[in-house]
Amino acid sequence: MKKALLTILITMIVTAISAFKIFKTIVEMDEPQADRQEEIDSSILGEKRKLLIHLPAGYDPSQSYPVMYVLDGSSQDFRVAGIAEILDRANTVPKMIIVGIPNTNRDRDLTPHYILQDTDGEIFGKGDQFLSFLTKEVIPFIESKYPTNQYLMLAGHSRAGLFAYYAYLEQPEVFGAIFCFSPAFWRDDMIILDKAATFYASTGREAPFIFMSLGTEENEKMKEAYDAMTYFLVGKKVKNLVHTYTPEANHGNNLFYSTPIALKTWAEQMPTTSSSR
Repeated sequence: MKKALLTILITMIVTAISAFKIFKTIVEMDEPQADRQEEIDSSILGEKRKLLIHLPAGYDPSQSYPVMYVLDGSSQDFRVAGIAEILDRANTVPKMIIVGIPNTNRDRDLTPHYILQDTDGEIFGKGDQFLSFLTKEVIPFIESKYPTNQYLMLAGHSRAGLFAYYAYLEQPEVFGAIFCFSPAFWRDDMIILDKAATFYASTGREAPFIFMSLGTEENEKMKEAYDAMTYFLVGKKVKNLVHTYTPEANHGNNLFYSTPIALKTWAEQMPTTSSSR
């Protein structure tokens, strides 16, 4: 058993490193472009917001695809889309549509409504409004224009990773998979952990696929909060949970290294919902 687990671990690490090296070449190319760019005039946020659409290789409008919404659009979405394409070509993950959502006010939008935007400030986040924008405006817009199979994923890094988990706690029925890369669970004395405890006190919830990762070279504040959350979730025996420390990764590159592992594991654990139909 231990030998099998070691083989799996080595394979995952090699996959991550190989994908990172290939993708590093991709991101160094001049001016990467999304396949399409859309714009929404949001009545919820009171502003126009861009959406960056990354279509899979061999995109066919007669087929339907799962959709991953990636926060911090114009940066993280290109990274995730590049890695997803590599793994798709290797027949490791299914084809998917990736939607990047660029920021206009990151601290405001990606901070939960019960957490302060700044550690020494007095203004709480408006993550509740942004989540409403995402679920009531962005998702219906994408589903009206692109062939989706209504299997939705949400991915974020750092503060956006915190938001991804917050979104699940607030609206657990929306996303089939949540990806939290280097999540900032430490904010406001790890209050997100208290919210999770209240959430899991309820029974009968269908658990989505939840992936969380942190780099081994990240700071102690990040590690302490990450360890507390993983310890809690493991103790609750949360289904479809994958958590990992990414060897030699720091806060800046953890998403690079762990995205291949995240997508590969997701495709293996959620085969019926992740495939296009």
